[in-house]
Amino acid sequence: MPRKGENIRKRKDGRWEARYEKSRDQNGRIQYGYVYAHTYDSVKKKKLAILCKNRPQTNIGRKIFFRNLNQEWLASVRYTVKISTYTCYETLISIHIIPEFGDIPVKYISSDSIYRFSEKLKKEGLSSRTIKNILILFHSILQYGEKQGYINHLSQLEFRYPKIIEHSFNIISQENLTKLISVLCTDTSRFSIGILLCIYTGIRVGELSGIRWEDIDFEQRILHIRRTISRVKNLDHTAGEDKLPKTILLIGPPKSPSSIRDIPISDFLLEKLKSIATDQDAYLLTGTNLKCMEPRTIQRKFKRLLEQCEIPNINIHSLRHTFASRCIEMGIDSKTLSEILGHSSVKITMDIYVHCSMKQKQKYMEKLYY
Repeated sequence: MPRKGENIRKRKDGRWEARYEKSRDQNGRIQYGYVYAHTYDSVKKKKLAILCKNRPQTNIGRKIFFRNLNQEWLASVRYTVKISTYTCYETLISIHIIPEFGDIPVKYISSDSIYRFSEKLKKEGLSSRTIKNILILFHSILQYGEKQGYINHLSQLEFRYPKIIEHSFNIISQENLTKLISVLCTDTSRFSIGILLCIYTGIRVGELSGIRWEDIDFEQRILHIRRTISRVKNLDHTAGEDKLPKTILLIGPPKSPSSIRDIPISDFLLEKLKSIATDQDAYLLTGTNLKCMEPRTIQRKFKRLLEQCEIPNINIHSLRHTFASRCIEMGIDSKTLSEILGHSSVKITMDIYVHCSMKQKQKYMEKLYY
């Protein structure tokens, strides 16, 4: 289905027609060009190819509003990034950037307006990391505009990225972790065993959702991480269209190439998994290949589990942070841990996922004197 603002429609003869801005006359009126194809995706790709071939010099001095530049940029990256990444771009742009710069000609965007925009985001209570991501996205769109010849002053624009202050992640205490594991071990449900898998392997909730029995090698004692599941915005949904859902369940490859990995499984976990094993193509958490347990359902069930155990509410992702910290405390080297977690570098592991408890710090300090 076409989306509002794309200038793509289905003709009565069954073909798809895409309209694009070809040029402007001496009075500034738009002269349109048209391309045709038998499918929506094909005609969209044809339109994108023509837009990308536009010679930059033909656009110099042309008055283009940021809203239009953004549409072109989104079209140019649509098939180069994951759908989840694309929908994240769309959300940040529509909520934060378009309301501020949408109706401004790109040649009038200045360092001062960018700075005021950044300060406004701070007052709205956004974190430094989110503000930086928005500014990086904003800069990428303007870079595209420069390559297309819409602006020629990008090098003069100053982007002041806020300093990222890392806050300690709310990991689960050893006492509460022991209590949680004790409850899980007495329960033979698929969900409880799935949470144990998170605790002892550090996998992400989307990865847990996507595990099939074919991903578990009982002979080699290895868990293969090959897919992740997430709920994303439906790109075919248009305003006022009730027949199509606003969001869809996306089953795809893990977060990054390094996230495709093999994780050793302990004998303790293997025995638990063997007790509920079923068909190879079935999902671990549901026991069927027809339906998976999506991440938001896992998160809700995990919250109820914490209430049952009388443990303060934490995000299920905290189990991943807790796993990383416990591994370091046990003496596992950072490179091994980084590969188990599926990180592209050890720095990510150490800077974001490893948290030392006060008890551990005191233990190290005591060693200085004995």
